[in-house]
Amino acid sequence: MKTIPFWMIAMAYLWCAVDVSHGMLLTTSCMTFEEDYNFKEDKFDGTWYEVRRLNDHNATQHEDCVVMNYKLGEKGSFEIRESYQVGDESAPIYRSGKAEPKVFQDARIPKFLERFNTTDPADPDISIDIVATDYSSYAVVYSCTSINSTHHIESAWVLSRQPALAKNVVELVNLFLESRFTRDDHKWRATIHTADYCKPTSVETLPVYGAGNRIPVLSIPVVLLGMLLVRLFF
Repeated sequence: MKTIPFWMIAMAYLWCAVDVSHGMLLTTSCMTFEEDYNFKEDKFDGTWYEVRRLNDHNATQHEDCVVMNYKLGEKGSFEIRESYQVGDESAPIYRSGKAEPKVFQDARIPKFLERFNTTDPADPDISIDIVATDYSSYAVVYSCTSINSTHHIESAWVLSRQPALAKNVVELVNLFLESRFTRDDHKWRATIHTADYCKPTSVETLPVYGAGNRIPVLSIPVVLLGMLLVRLFF
């Protein structure tokens, strides 16, 4: 059985101390994904709920009631507003950040570098890959960030447009996760989103900016034309 030196484990715990409630795993290699699709930034923005994350069995606290709002910015970047709770007695905790696209010549999936206002200046940006999404109901996000020349911190999340995935979407997501996340330590934890546990959060009330979950509205010229017709014929 291959063992990890104590100093590397200690380094990982120090790195994770920035936010002990984030589930992170220590790995010697990042996963690769063969998915290949044309990512549509304007359809991804809006509100997302985290409904699962890779479970770190060493974590002493867990983030629940996680809600994110992505606002599309310049050159494919996103401004992020996020809230979460740590325990049922906690008020929502807020943080903001930005995801900047990173480009690799052979990249098949959208990749971003993410940083929050709570990130320690000495810590690296978090690498984020959106490995699967249908924009309207679910997304699977993967992160693998180097901490030294041999080891990485690994995380993954399942996002939903609603606090819970629809049954047919659950089956689709489960199939994807079971076929890609196959290591023994790839265990998933459900993120709590029950009404009796989660406090109201202002992130849910932020406006929707793009096509991902926007409700169509009539344009001003159409409304004016309708008013004119009413005055002419009634």
